[in-house]
Amino acid sequence: MRARVLYTTLAAGVALTLLTACGGGGAPPSPSGDTAAANDGLTKDVRLQDETQPAGTPKSGGRLSIMIRLDAVELDPHRMSETSAFVINEQLYESLVQSYRGEIKPALAESWEQSEDGRTLTFKLRDNAYFHSGRQVTAEDVKYSLERIKDPKTRAPRARSYESISSVEVKDDRTVVITLSEPNAAILTLLSTAASSIVDRKVAEASGGLNGQVDGGSGPFKLASRITGQAIKLDRHDKYWEKGVPYLDGLDFTFNPDDNARAAAIRSGTIDFLWRPAPEFIGALKKEQELKWYGGSGSLSLHLRLNTSKAPYDNVKVRQAIYHALDRQEILDIANSGFGTALNAGYLPPDRYGAVVKPIYGKPDIEKAKALLAEAGYPNGFEAKLLVIATSAFQVRSAEVEQQQLAKIGVKVTIESVEATIADTKTKSGDFDMYQSGFGLTYDPDERFSASFLKGGGLNYGDWSDPEYEKLIVEARSELDQDKRAALYQQAETILAERGPVAMTFLNADFDVVKKDVMGYQGDPTPTYRFYRHLWLDR
Repeated sequence: MRARVLYTTLAAGVALTLLTACGGGGAPPSPSGDTAAANDGLTKDVRLQDETQPAGTPKSGGRLSIMIRLDAVELDPHRMSETSAFVINEQLYESLVQSYRGEIKPALAESWEQSEDGRTLTFKLRDNAYFHSGRQVTAEDVKYSLERIKDPKTRAPRARSYESISSVEVKDDRTVVITLSEPNAAILTLLSTAASSIVDRKVAEASGGLNGQVDGGSGPFKLASRITGQAIKLDRHDKYWEKGVPYLDGLDFTFNPDDNARAAAIRSGTIDFLWRPAPEFIGALKKEQELKWYGGSGSLSLHLRLNTSKAPYDNVKVRQAIYHALDRQEILDIANSGFGTALNAGYLPPDRYGAVVKPIYGKPDIEKAKALLAEAGYPNGFEAKLLVIATSAFQVRSAEVEQQQLAKIGVKVTIESVEATIADTKTKSGDFDMYQSGFGLTYDPDERFSASFLKGGGLNYGDWSDPEYEKLIVEARSELDQDKRAALYQQAETILAERGPVAMTFLNADFDVVKKDVMGYQGDPTPTYRFYRHLWLDR
């Protein structure tokens, strides 16, 4: 059976929910008014501008300047976790297949087949794919890359999602066979992600490895230079397999955490592409005649994580007290100017596959929260530190609102603002009480649920564990019936919301702003950024 045919059957629910978020143009909704009206505006009235059908013939040449808020801490594609790392690495690296708006498409593999029992996948590599080093991509590189992800020494955050891969066999230079210990409904989607990038094994094993100063990719662009925290320059990869692509000679990334400075840069024409401006600037930027905006759907799910490896957060009643005390709509309104959707259940927003639709939390229940704290042995509350990345303005605002809300139940929060590298170290070592953070949405729920909430998951800071939750996630991974699989995720989501390690707060609404001569924008709210290879300049 062809794998693409199988994928269409397995992920129909995923594709449908994503496609509804990807339509034509319009202005962002006003964040004012009641919650229902604001959310209706985001999900129904906002239709993304789209240039899938390009106006005119794409032109080759020119460099595109892109400004992002923060540089990535880790650029090794198998170790990365920050969104900015995905933005950059999806230009540098390729996977066996790629996903776009719910469809699996060829990438390094030009074709693939899956056995009737779903346990064997055979990929045929294209013969015109080359690494930036000049080496041809081979089946040995595929085997090396997947085994590197599974190797505990790599510390791949998403390693648990790959545990059903029992072997990777090289048949010849262009043929690789992946054998699964059990059917995995998410396997093709997983292999399409940047986390599954195929790396140049010789570069990865060389001194320094994939340290961000050199890349081992085969993507449309190659790393030319990097000044950590300031700028990354990518040049066109002339031996990229897709004919005529990329159109641009290069991408020039710069980083600036100052929301005002980023908005000023796109207004003045200093940059061509402003990635996710602060929401308070959307209203003004959409009025600029020389700019185009894209967006409306959300891709970042915000949350307050509690460290369940230490008291009092190991007590489920303490966690529940905190969850009942939060006003998620107020957090959204203040932290993100109302652009987004309050998350009153689990990680997934209500319109996504596998989500809990009925709210588990509504308006704050302060009396119930106080009673739960008293039952847990903290009738007078307790003191806590809330870790947040100092240069993330909307997350700092989230933390400040949470601080005020938790004070109402006697939880006295001190905000600990640190640099991103320090936050990374502290969370990975379990050196925190609470952490204000967020997770990007993924095409298939398994990748996020496994990495972030299964025991041993690389993003499960505090190493929360729940046997019932784990059983549901592992079962859902191998369940091929979409309705049954969705029901399993809904059960898992309920557990996360009621006794898990995080209080979900809101799903943001993303926007990109570009100059009018930037053409070919084809966004995907999952999100994916591989479409940058198809951007071009009408100059």
